[in-house]
Amino acid sequence: MKIMNSPGEQQVEITDKIPGVSRRRFFQLAGGIAGAGVLMTACRPRSGPTNIYLGAGDTALLNFLYVLNQIEAAFYTQAVATPYYGADHKELLALSDLRDQEIAHREFFKKILGNSAVTTIQPDFSTVTFADRTSTLTSGAKIEDIVISGLIGASGLFTNSDYGLAFSKMVSVEARHSAYCRDVLNPNTLSDNTVTDVNGLGQSISPSAVLAAAGTYSHTLFDSSRLPN
Repeated sequence: MKIMNSPGEQQVEITDKIPGVSRRRFFQLAGGIAGAGVLMTACRPRSGPTNIYLGAGDTALLNFLYVLNQIEAAFYTQAVATPYYGADHKELLALSDLRDQEIAHREFFKKILGNSAVTTIQPDFSTVTFADRTSTLTSGAKIEDIVISGLIGASGLFTNSDYGLAFSKMVSVEARHSAYCRDVLNPNTLSDNTVTDVNGLGQSISPSAVLAAAGTYSHTLFDSSRLPN
């Protein structure tokens, strides 16, 4: 597997621009009052969800990680589009960086999978109030921790060992994201025994358990019958 680095190129997420402060405040109020989650792109579908087949073996594992990174990218895209009250310039820059890095991770998996990639999912952030700082940052840390456990749990299940280096690099970035969300909300709480084991190592959780936990943030359901665990 060859990983291409393109320093001159930048990952860009296409999102609706919301001109004017009054309209931004409308979306923030809507999030704060209704707690409706993603207001622009992740509304609950009218028809029932369809189980999406993840595939088998390494393909299933890659799709599993692709789904997780779709959730992350969608979360930070919304957090930047409708920032919480009181967000200062540094926090907005940090959220934008997290968004761009998660988009890069999402596209990384999509490129590897090619025609085997699952469809774009319908995220569900109805449990998140994006207008509220605590809700946004707490949810960000939870999602990051889910993905970190999934990356660690999946890394030893691939038959293709070439993925190991790339995923170890990705885990280190995701851990930084989690630490940021935790520490900016509550200083000096960047890591505790909820995310590390007795040896101070990141927790490894089976892909099926991680997928179940991630289901909180996805309307889309998946057929993971051939997902290695």
